Amino acid sequence: SYAFLGELKEKKILEIGGGGGEQAAYFCSQGADVTVIDISSKSVIEIQTLAEKKRMKIKVLQMNAEELHFSDDFDLIYINSTLMHVHQQKVLQQCSTILKKEGKVVIIEPMRYAPLVQFYRFFSSYRKMKPKYATLKMFKEGKKYFAEYRHQEFYLFSSLLLPAFYVRNDVLHRMYRAVATFDSALIKLFPFVRYACWVSVVEYRK
Repeated sequence: SYAFLGELKEKKILEIGGGGGEQAAYFCSQGADVTVIDISSKSVIEIQTLAEKKRMKIKVLQMNAEELHFSDDFDLIYINSTLMHVHQQKVLQQCSTILKKEGKVVIIEPMRYAPLVQFYRFFSSYRKMKPKYATLKMFKEGKKYFAEYRHQEFYLFSSLLLPAFYVRNDVLHRMYRAVATFDSALIKLFPFVRYACWVSVVEYRK
């Protein structure tokens, strides 16, 4: 997904749904001017605490993504696993109004129909929040607010190796990389299988 972000130095970045602040800290470490919003007061405090600990200048605001209030425009708007909790088209429309000319929105979202991750979702804490997982149709509908649109899907069979993300095991990591390479080749040969992937990375440009 970082390939979609491009050069970050001196870019004005808005992250929507900051979580614990790790991604915002990365943007800041790359020389970006970073603003983060989250509707959760707990997340806002966590991000502020992390920024203070790392001695980073990150602007953190409690704000609803469906009603963005900014006087300045942004070079990049970044959204990771947040659209599932909001009115998706409303947020995309709001993003288009605060994006600079030739700026971009980069979105990483889990996909609704990914069959190989349904078992994990059954036990996920997200179930209680009733997430509205993304679809390619939803992303295509959102392109009406922007001039350009592209997307790329990841994690087909490699989604079965989810535990490899949390275990320090070289064999598992090598196995994951091999399966991920196979996934990429399969998606290229048979584009329709992208609908079964776990994650989509989307870029809109103004």
